[in-house]
Amino acid sequence: MKKYILVFAIIVLTGMAGFTQSFEKGANAINLGIGFGNNYYQGNDYYGFYPSISGSYEHGIARVPMGSGMNGVVSLGGYLGWSMSNYNQDWDDYYQYTTFIVAFRANYHFIFHDKFDPYAGIWLGARIHGGHWKGNGSHPEDWEPAEPSPAAGAYLGVRWFFTDNFAVYSELGYLISVFNVGVTFKF
Repeated sequence: MKKYILVFAIIVLTGMAGFTQSFEKGANAINLGIGFGNNYYQGNDYYGFYPSISGSYEHGIARVPMGSGMNGVVSLGGYLGWSMSNYNQDWDDYYQYTTFIVAFRANYHFIFHDKFDPYAGIWLGARIHGGHWKGNGSHPEDWEPAEPSPAAGAYLGVRWFFTDNFAVYSELGYLISVFNVGVTFKF
């Protein structure tokens, strides 16, 4: 009896795999994730890095041949990211910095499997810093908040689709954090 249940489960799961597709032209996706490895304020006096939070949207705009009968998809969209860290004066007095990134992003999806979606991307936007003094001591005289500045980066990513509309993703590169993981909702 156990063999029949196992065979039935394998047939059902294999059949479900045929209904999923990775990212395609005309598709929309929203990514929500957390990141580790803050890209900003890394030095000996910085501590207290918190996981970053990010969200992005993308829309598949064009199917592009990759050669050998394979195709890829170009997608365009937007990106928002937030991170926070502390700068140590001593353990009672410190600055708390926040960084926001608002950006346009473009991806190239390498389509060769129905569940697996590897992609490479670039982004261009603005990095907006903020900071404030925390602690008991006086505010140092030479501190000034940073101004918004242009920023750009590149990254590699991969998604695994469990259904037509749900995937998990991971991205490695120069974003709000070095390593980001999360979920994708495709519609």
